[in-house]
Amino acid sequence: MGVQLIPALEGYDKYYFSGKRSRVDWKTIPHQIEKLDAIAKQLGVATITSFTSITRDDAVFDEAEIAEFEAESEFINGAWYYQGSLLWSIEPQWTASEVGLVTVRALLGHIYSPQQEFDIGLDDEQKWDEEQDNRGVINELKAMERILSQGQQENKRFRMCLSM
Repeated sequence: MGVQLIPALEGYDKYYFSGKRSRVDWKTIPHQIEKLDAIAKQLGVATITSFTSITRDDAVFDEAEIAEFEAESEFINGAWYYQGSLLWSIEPQWTASEVGLVTVRALLGHIYSPQQEFDIGLDDEQKWDEEQDNRGVINELKAMERILSQGQQENKRFRMCLSM
């Protein structure tokens, strides 16, 4: 199945925009997240990673594994931290859709800029088509823009949900 990073609007099921509704599989951005976050930092906008909010219910572990992580973790301000990294929070952390739109539009502007070439860092040994991966990133960013525009119109906040 693979890792997915799916935008969710407050008040909607977290999987509402996955599959047929968005027409993308949300698997390309997770594979290019480091590159996209580096571009976002370069552009001075929030990173896609900063919008990710995982709750205990979102965790991909069973109850025994969750209990084991939490036993070895610190609980600070409503969130569990393991070795200094955020595991999950009690409540989802939401961001204004407008903030996400700024990031998505900046990334799309960078990718479409004639002065910039979007290189996702594939080397010659890799077998898949770089152009197809570039299209996947663009399609997912455009779908995210539509969802965040809807969130802005409905005055809804959003978060990015990790799914496996």
